[in-house]
Amino acid sequence: MKNFFYTSLIILLAGCGSKQQKPMPTSSVKGSSCEMILLGKINKANLQTSNHTPWFNQDYQSISIDPQWIENLKPYLRGLRIKVFMGTWCEDSQREIPHFFKLLQALEFDQKHVEMYAMSEEKTTPENYEKGWEIYNVPTIIFLKNGNEINRFVEFPVNSLESDITKIIKGESYTHSYE
Repeated sequence: MKNFFYTSLIILLAGCGSKQQKPMPTSSVKGSSCEMILLGKINKANLQTSNHTPWFNQDYQSISIDPQWIENLKPYLRGLRIKVFMGTWCEDSQREIPHFFKLLQALEFDQKHVEMYAMSEEKTTPENYEKGWEIYNVPTIIFLKNGNEINRFVEFPVNSLESDITKIIKGESYTHSYE
């Protein structure tokens, strides 16, 4: 009986240790270009599994990250929260978001500290998640510490995605593409 109990406990704990993210319930709507887009609060799993985002996995798999970049940035991640506003219809989002999530994976950044919102072409969500965040271009990736915005990445890199994110997270001087 003890062996059964311990075996069951080990199986249960091993299953609980799995951090496989599940897609969030979201809506697909027809965009202005008549293509189907995701709209509302989403996560990485939505992008990986949706029939409307085949570009995500294709680009995500092709990206490699410099291990030195990872080690230099890890000490600065404590207390960091991220809000991502993107459009599945947007070429800039399609280019930057797979790369961004590959960087987060390399950093072993906890996905529960990332909120992501798929926006319409008008840069809105049905729930108005964008209210108060001044979202004019996508993707916009907002970095927060202690609930306060420390900086943001907007639409395309000034130097490279890695360089821009490094400056933002380390608190170095950084001005995004539209400032």
